[in-house]
Amino acid sequence: MEYEVLFNDNHFEVKLTGPPNVKDCDAYFEYLTSHKNWLPGSLVLSDETELEIVHLTTADIVGISEVCRQASEVVGTARFAAIVPEDLQYGLQRMLQGHVELKWDATVVGFRSRKDALSWLLES
Repeated sequence: MEYEVLFNDNHFEVKLTGPPNVKDCDAYFEYLTSHKNWLPGSLVLSDETELEIVHLTTADIVGISEVCRQASEVVGTARFAAIVPEDLQYGLQRMLQGHVELKWDATVVGFRSRKDALSWLLES
């Protein structure tokens, strides 16, 4: 998985591409949370339109949720608005979200459009 992280006024904008694995997710969270503008509870708009997650196994999901648990203190109550427009990708993201949300205080919500994701992120 590759990632690009930008800070835009009051929130982060992230672009995730390619197939992720547990090691990639750990590196991504380390990179994101070490950004000079990162604070626990930050807002993140995550473009996952090119993220390839259909290959993930149950073990991968457990591993990713463990990465989230380990990052929970530095992530805090961060809010992640994930852009996932395709049906399969949206459904898989929702399943991953359900498993991960038990591991930390952050909120991850999937949206079909950038407009809806950004609206939720900045208005809530």
